[in-house]
Amino acid sequence: MIERTLFNADHEAFRDSFRRFMDKEIAPHHEAWEEQGYVDRAVWDKAGENGFLCMTLPEAYGGSDADKLYSVVQMEELSRAG
Repeated sequence: MIERTLFNADHEAFRDSFRRFMDKEIAPHHEAWEEQGYVDRAVWDKAGENGFLCMTLPEAYGGSDADKLYSVVQMEELSRAG
């Protein structure tokens, strides 16, 4: 298999942090949210507090000004979790 060189150590540390957040704050509630038809506001607040929202938005507007690969990491982890 070809080695992936797209992500650096910071991306992988973010991946680990986001994966732990998903395992703790999202996975246990997923089924209930599916039934109610929406995700509780509290998890959005927690995601924002942890810097997981609007990552590519400039800091001047409340984002992290991160490169787009952080969003790719999030998409990969969301897909992994199903």
